[in-house]
Amino acid sequence: MLIEVLGQYRLELSAMQLIHNGGWVAYAAIRTLAPDSQVQADLFPYQRVVDEAVFESEAAAIAGARGVAMALLRSSHQER
Repeated sequence: MLIEVLGQYRLELSAMQLIHNGGWVAYAAIRTLAPDSQVQADLFPYQRVVDEAVFESEAAAIAGARGVAMALLRSSHQER
């Protein structure tokens, strides 16, 4: 699992290898940290992202998960 902290956001990015074909799938979660504590709240719960995609490597799957997480953060800021 790769964890990135971007300001008040914590991205949790991971990949899981498929047994039947050896490909990799992407997973992500976005959590927020309350400014006055270390309490985490789910902005986007941990789940598989890029639903139909199967990546050739763990690194590629994590990059795909990061892309989805960043897009979600951008869209949540545009809605405000």
